[in-house]
Amino acid sequence: MRPIVTMIESIHEEGMVLLRAAAEVVELPEPSPPEVVRAAVADADAVVVRLYPVTAALIEAAPKLRVIGRHGVGVDTVDVATATRRGVAVVYTPGANSQAVAEHALTLMLAVAKQIVMLDRDVREGRFGSRRVTALDLDRKVLGLVGVGQVGRRVAGMCRGAFEMRVLAYDPYVATPLPGVTMVRTLHDLLAEADIVSVHAPLTPETRGLIAAAELARMKPTAILINTARGPIVDEVALAEALRAGRIAGAGLDVFAQEPVPAGHPLLGIPNAVLTPHSASRSEGGLRGMARMVAEGVVAVLRGEQPPAVANPEACAHLRPRQGA
Repeated sequence: MRPIVTMIESIHEEGMVLLRAAAEVVELPEPSPPEVVRAAVADADAVVVRLYPVTAALIEAAPKLRVIGRHGVGVDTVDVATATRRGVAVVYTPGANSQAVAEHALTLMLAVAKQIVMLDRDVREGRFGSRRVTALDLDRKVLGLVGVGQVGRRVAGMCRGAFEMRVLAYDPYVATPLPGVTMVRTLHDLLAEADIVSVHAPLTPETRGLIAAAELARMKPTAILINTARGPIVDEVALAEALRAGRIAGAGLDVFAQEPVPAGHPLLGIPNAVLTPHSASRSEGGLRGMARMVAEGVVAVLRGEQPPAVANPEACAHLRPRQGA
C-alpha cells in the first residue's frame, strides 16, 4: 500500500511530480479549517506545509506520521520537540530560495532609499512632481548584516558588486573569516556604523526581539532597516515609533510577528515603511527549488532513507544512507 502524503498547502508542480510518483497525495483546499486539517492528517504518513503551523496537537492527531515537510528555510512554525519525541523527521529546504530572498532584500533597500512607493502613489493620484524627494544613494554606503548564512552572503556580494558598499556583519555562529566582510564583535557595534541594516538571522530564543527600542536607538537617523528573515526578530511597535519620530529614515519588511498583518498594525500607516506579504521567496526559481527539495526529503524518509536536510537528525538515526548521496 502506497504511503499517504497530505498537502496542507500547495507547492510548485515540480515537487508534486516527485511526491505523486512515490505516494498517494491528498491535496487540501486552501485555506482549510483546523478541523478539516486534523481529519485529513489522521491517516497521513507525511504532511507538507508552507506557513501552516504544525503544532503538537496536529502531530498527535496523526498517529501514522513519519515525516513533516516544511517548504521553507526555517522550522519555527513546526513543533520540532514533539515531532522528535514521536520519531517524526522534520525536513526543510535551507538554501533553496536564497537567491530570491537576497534579491527581495535588495529590492526593499532600493524601494525605501528611493521612496518608490510614495512616488508611485503621487503619480497615480495626480500629484506628478509635487513631492520634493531627496533620495538616499546606496553607493559606497555601509551595509550591516545581522546573520551571514546563505542569504546574507548573497546580499553582501550584490551590494559590494553593485554599489561598492563596505560590508559589516554580526553573527556569533560564524567563526571563519568571509571574503569582503568585516565581522564585528557586537550587534551594537554594527548598528552604530551601518547605513543599511539587513536582517538574515533564524528565529531562535536568542534572536526573538533582538532588534528592539534600545537597538533602534543605536542606529543612525539616516539609516534603513530591512527584515526578510523572521518577523519576531524585530520589535514592530518600537520600529513604528522610531520611524514616526524620525530616529531612523525608513524600513522594508517582508515578515511580521503576526501573519497576515492585522488591521491597525502600527506600521500600516507609516509612509516610510515598505511592506510586502512574506513573498520574498515566491520567485519561479525559489518556489521550484523549495518544492523539489522538500519533496526529495519527504520521499527519502518514506523510503527509509536519510533526507538531504533534516532539522532533527536524531529522529532519523534508524534510516539508511540515501541512494546517490
